[in-house]
Amino acid sequence: MIDFKRTTLELIEMGEGLTVEFKRTIDSPFKIAKTLASFANTSGGVLLVGIADNRSTVGIESELRELQKLERACGELVEKELLVRCKTIILGMSIILRIEIDESENKPHYAINEKGDRIIYVRTKDKSVPTNRLMLPGEADTATDKLLASRPVKNLVQYLKQNDSITEKDFSNLINVSVKRATRLLHDLTDKGIVLKRGSGKGALYSLKLAN
Repeated sequence: MIDFKRTTLELIEMGEGLTVEFKRTIDSPFKIAKTLASFANTSGGVLLVGIADNRSTVGIESELRELQKLERACGELVEKELLVRCKTIILGMSIILRIEIDESENKPHYAINEKGDRIIYVRTKDKSVPTNRLMLPGEADTATDKLLASRPVKNLVQYLKQNDSITEKDFSNLINVSVKRATRLLHDLTDKGIVLKRGSGKGALYSLKLAN
């Protein structure tokens, strides 16, 4: 959970992560909608506009233009309605926008992309990644509990807590089963919202996403 009491300088020092993201500028309302929705769907977060990936302060040229793009992202490109707090911060001679998003009680929120697709995004480390379903509190049933308690899934969870992702082939080697069987299990875990799938085919990667 993000601590909104942290100063902007403290957040910059922390660097990007699960609850913090930097942008030099809001170049695309669609990209910002993805970030906002992913924060709301996970643990909340702070988006700092005018900060480069290397933590340097670059500032913004036009506060009005940035706010117009932010307004479009919030008002048109995120479903359901998402409330954000936006503050203007002065760092030296530069203007920074600090955009705060609470973890939502009205999950899931969809971000609309350039093609008009409605996609659920969540945060995984410092990335906003798509998922086909969001596991919500109280949704886990007995079958899911049993699945999580199984040795293959325990091994997978332990592995993904130490590594960013795993392939179907690597998972089959990890639990000593065929790739076909490992793939079926990964797909089942994806459907239940326990892992996130990125990519397709043999190059697909799976990352951990457990409900809080």
